[in-house]
Amino acid sequence: MKCLFDNNLPLKLAKTLDYLEGSDGISVEHLKEIFPSDTSDINWIKKLSKEGDWFIITRDNQIRTRPHEKKAWQESRLPIVFLEKSWIKLKFWEIAWRFIKYWPELKEIVIRNRKAKSFSLAIKGKISVVE
Repeated sequence: MKCLFDNNLPLKLAKTLDYLEGSDGISVEHLKEIFPSDTSDINWIKKLSKEGDWFIITRDNQIRTRPHEKKAWQESRLPIVFLEKSWIKLKFWEIAWRFIKYWPELKEIVIRNRKAKSFSLAIKGKISVVE
């Protein structure tokens, strides 16, 4: 399984988690590494859907509410981890240590619940299956 960090999360963090995972773990990539910066959410969601075996982490909770993006995501059947709104206020180092702390449990929950459509990650580490 592979993980994609959306543009609203730090590239450095995706690279760090990928490095920490090593060759035996989950591949962690950032949207900027595999798609041009002007690629719409709908287009990259559709392309990842065709590849399969991805899950997404994002702070863009509007994917759930914008009708065209919501439709693309639901049709893709890709699991998405939505970070709760409180993550938006955090600076890089705060995001980094929290992600490194929560990462092992987060990836295991997503892997175990692959058929779930979305998850929520609270700032204090609570991971919920949303749909």
